[in-house]
Amino acid sequence: MDVPLLIFLHGPGQSPPAWQDVVTHINPDQPMVAPWLTGLKPGEESGFDMDKAVESLLDLMEARGAERADLVGYSLGGLVAARMAARYPTKVAHVVLISTPILPSQAVIKRQRALAKVTPAALFHGVGKQYVLDALDALIQANLSVDVSKVEAPMLAIAAADDLHGKASAQELADQVGALVRLAPGSDPNVVKTAPALVAQLVSDFCSDFLDDSTDRSPA
Repeated sequence: MDVPLLIFLHGPGQSPPAWQDVVTHINPDQPMVAPWLTGLKPGEESGFDMDKAVESLLDLMEARGAERADLVGYSLGGLVAARMAARYPTKVAHVVLISTPILPSQAVIKRQRALAKVTPAALFHGVGKQYVLDALDALIQANLSVDVSKVEAPMLAIAAADDLHGKASAQELADQVGALVRLAPGSDPNVVKTAPALVAQLVSDFCSDFLDDSTDRSPA
């Protein structure tokens, strides 16, 4: 049986290792990869573009010899996953959206950038402050709209139980396209960081049931 490639897509201001704690709970027999979102890797000069990000995922699948993929995205990564599923339905087997607003507010993104700008650089762990600012600038300029009604793949929406915006977005997906909704404890939208084992369990159960808590594996 052809097993879809499991692709993890990070959020703004993050890097692929953001998925490390999730991946450690997934069986290595499951083919998987956590790439950079095109246009957000430090040093890239092209800037973020949703369509280019989607096309790069198609190139990645071709390079891996994968006919279909299971897409798991946090925040911006979820928007990329949803657009790919809407544009290329035969290429996507399952979609998991984590704390992903389908209609993100530009005003909210601008407030996030203003807060990041005055935050001390020492508090930016794993990625530099300027990278986070550049990523948020890219979001302000980008067209992030997604027509979720065109998504044919089964969809799972994950949010923090006490994150009102995340829960509302998840419920909107349930109402619009029949997405399955699952909630993680707490109020932090980044459940990838706060509840990695639970995220791995939900993803594995929903997509392909490849779960092994005893196995350690790093993203490719």
